[in-house]
Amino acid sequence: MRRAAVIASGIVILAWGSALVSAGTRLRSVLPPPKTEIAIARPETPVPVVERRRVRAISPGQFVSPIDGPGEALERIAPRPPLGGEDEEKVKVVLLQRPWSGAAGLLAARGRSVRLAGVMPTAVGRRCPSGSGAPWPCGVVARTQQRMLIRNRTVACEQNGADEKAVLVTVCRVGGTDIGGWLVRNGWAEAEPGSVLAELTSTARREQRGIFGDDPRDGLNSRP
Repeated sequence: MRRAAVIASGIVILAWGSALVSAGTRLRSVLPPPKTEIAIARPETPVPVVERRRVRAISPGQFVSPIDGPGEALERIAPRPPLGGEDEEKVKVVLLQRPWSGAAGLLAARGRSVRLAGVMPTAVGRRCPSGSGAPWPCGVVARTQQRMLIRNRTVACEQNGADEKAVLVTVCRVGGTDIGGWLVRNGWAEAEPGSVLAELTSTARREQRGIFGDDPRDGLNSRP
């Protein structure tokens, strides 16, 4: 009886072991294969390249290639002195606020009278001949042209001009334009003999500009 029990127990153990082996085989066929690690090589760190160059010479006698030139140390030099020297006299300027035009070549503002240097003022009562034979009031038109140039702007006059009987004879500008040069160039005033503007008068007379030509108002009056 005891022997039969031992044999039966052995058969059970053998069957249980066979079942475990069979189950393990099935599990291995279901489980995924193990992951394979891939080794990634790190990039090599480049070796820095240091380029050594000398300072390029830039003086006129040694100006060469930045690679082949005989380099030297940089040197900071003192700034150059002002143009014209330190004792150069600055031009003083007097401002005329909305000056009055007495005639082409004459200005006045707040008791200050100015005559444009190098210009012979055109008298307001002057009359000039025209191609039609009838004279026209060129003096009045010349004054009007000067007023239109200045309008209500401020005129800057050089104060170091010469005073002649309480009249300042100097160069005046408006908006950067030399008023005297503009008048002579366009024929609304004549340059003084020997003035640097004399050539402009010759050109204006030759080209019949301003007082040397016809009444510019004729074209305006003939418009419909």
